[in-house]
Order: sequence, then C-alpha cells, then structure tokens
Amino acid sequence: MRGYQEKAAHAWTNDSVRIIATPSTFAKQHLYYVQEAGIFQTEPGYFTERENLDSYLIVYTAAGRGKLKYGGKAYDAAPGQLFFIDCRRHQYYAPDSNDSWHLVWIHFHGSSSPAYYERYAAAGTPLATLPEDSRIPALLLDIVELHQQKTVQTELSVSRAIVDVLTELLQLASDRESTEIGLPSTVAAVMNYYDRHYAERLTLDGVAARFAIDKYHLAKSFKRHTGFSPNDYLINIRITRAKELLRFTDRTVAEIAVSVGIDNVSHFINLFRQRQTSTPLAYRKLWRS
Repeated sequence: MRGYQEKAAHAWTNDSVRIIATPSTFAKQHLYYVQEAGIFQTEPGYFTERENLDSYLIVYTAAGRGKLKYGGKAYDAAPGQLFFIDCRRHQYYAPDSNDSWHLVWIHFHGSSSPAYYERYAAAGTPLATLPEDSRIPALLLDIVELHQQKTVQTELSVSRAIVDVLTELLQLASDRESTEIGLPSTVAAVMNYYDRHYAERLTLDGVAARFAIDKYHLAKSFKRHTGFSPNDYLINIRITRAKELLRFTDRTVAEIAVSVGIDNVSHFINLFRQRQTSTPLAYRKLWRS
C-alpha cells in the first residue's frame, strides 16, 4: 500500500486560523484528541487532495459552498452541513466555485474514533445536514478556541467536546437511516417475541418463518432500527435475566444457564464473561458481598 499522499493549495485569508496540536501520551492512549483544527476563509484555488492519513476529519460549512469527492462519489456541502470522513481513504475537497468557502474543521483521533466513524458511515453518506438547534458548530469553534489558549485542562475539555460532537452525529445518522416513525411493526413484534420466549431454543430461521418474513430482511431491519442483530438482542435478554437469577436466587450456574435458554454451561459462562467481564460466580459474589 502506498504511504501518505497529499496535494493541496493552501489558499486562505490572513485572518484564517490553523492549529497543529501535539497531544500528550496520556491523551493518545486514553482520550479523543485533536491533531489539527482550524477556521478557514478560502481564497480562489484552494483545494486538498490526500489519502492514507491516519486521521478522522469533520468539516462544517459555515458559509459559501464546498464540494467533496470521497468513496467514488461527489457531494455538495451547503451552509449548515458537514462531512465526516476517514482520511485513510482518498478524498478531495474544495470550494464549489471561485467563491469563498467558510469552513470550521478538526482532524482528530483516539479512543473509539474508528467505532464512531464506522457507525456513522453505515448510514451511507459522509454528509449530514445539521438541525438549526445543533450544538456541533459551537462545539467545533470551542475546540479551536481551546487550542488557542491551551492549559492543563485543554485535553480533557477537548476530549469531552469531541465526544459530544460524535454523539450528536450518530443521533443524526440514526435519524437519517430510518424513514419510519418509531419501530416497524414486524421488528416490534419480533422484539416482543424474544422478550417472552428467550428461554426456548430460538433460531433466526424459525423466528423469521413464524412472522413470514425473509430472514435476511429481518436481520437487516432489526439491526437498523434497534442497533442490535437479532442474536445479540436475544443474548442480551438472556444475560440480563441470568444476572437477576444470580443476584436473587441460589440456583446453580448450570440451572440458570438452562433456564435462560442456553443448554451448554461452558458457552453460557463465556457469553456472560464477554458481556460482564466477569464469570457468573464472580458476579454473584460481588453482589452478595
């Protein structure tokens, strides 16, 4: 794979702001951190083209219009919109014409940035239109300002602001992904069926047949509207019920496993540990101590 590639025309006004940050070791290991940030008022000829940069980029259009080429598609960025991209992939962005483009942007990384990006990208487009009451523009400006007056608290404050930005973006992506108000009736019915029959031996084929729906369509729709695959949703119900039984009964781990629909006790223990980071017995001991 080729290394970092960039072509750019750094054409912006003198009152534009560009900040290059040097995060601490602690921030790199534990926080979300800014690599670069800025507020640009572009001049004619401005553009950036790059790939294979280990960074995530959010660009908000405050005024003017921009254009983005990313993932083999072209997008127009109007005022009140932003794009969120993975800079390891090829990207090109520039003003839509020779007019000025006013943008606020951050390059960032750290913590669970890849997971946030993948969840956002699952909606199918890097572009998002912000509601009028969105906090994101103000948060991006705060991030830039914090780096202009850096103190011992800056990295913690910036990490918190980035989390707020990413959380709002995921909420927007979720709204954009669904065109229906509330849960589709079939998804709601399947959830209710799992809630009532978790102790039985259930398969996706069997549940899909019961509701006369293609299992692949069911799995896709269920994940889109709940955030869980059908199997993960079922496992979470079983583990939640098992936690209740571990805390409030004296049943053995094997008995509890069977009562929540998992015949193999070793498999039950592994599933419990994956979701609770402790064994069932350790969980019981913690609560009873």
